[in-house]
Amino acid sequence: MTELLLIRHGLPLAGVFDPGLSPEGIAQAERLAAWLVHEDIDAVYSSPFRRARETAAPLEQLTGLTATVLDDLREWDTDVSQPYTPPEQIDADDPRAAALAEGRYEEFVPDLDWDAFRARAVRAMDTILGTHPGGRVAAVCHGGITNTYLATVLGLPTMFWFHPGYTSVSRVRRLPGGRIVLHSVNETAHLIAERAVAPVA
Repeated sequence: MTELLLIRHGLPLAGVFDPGLSPEGIAQAERLAAWLVHEDIDAVYSSPFRRARETAAPLEQLTGLTATVLDDLREWDTDVSQPYTPPEQIDADDPRAAALAEGRYEEFVPDLDWDAFRARAVRAMDTILGTHPGGRVAAVCHGGITNTYLATVLGLPTMFWFHPGYTSVSRVRRLPGGRIVLHSVNETAHLIAERAVAPVA
């Protein structure tokens, strides 16, 4: 059996092309790495975008693994003509803000070739799973790629169907017979602030 962890990047900077992580995003990536380091990860993959590669960096450091950059893991904004802005930071008067608030995620990228995007997402995961017939593999990528691949696994017609948290983890497992099943969605326990625990009397 192979377990594949789909990890969304940390919070990126806004207003630049191919942004790296913001200070908050760096902290998220570090907490993610500390959370996953005990899971015996066998390989790490990353989208070529900076926000993904910088999210993978703390995990590489703690595990001693070197991430394989896989071009098919890149997000839909490969050829955008405007600087990247995290969806949560889009101005309220931007029509895309209302679409996101109402869960109409496809309207956020109306000109996307959905069939080609789905095919690329599936190809990326098939490549990873085909390379690793067993073990646990982490793929640091993007919300759109994660959405689309999980929708395909579930047989959903809508490719953008949930909102992954920054550095969230979603897991699929390829069973010995080849079937791929969803195991978890949007794990974010590592981002919950530590709470003081009162001593037991």
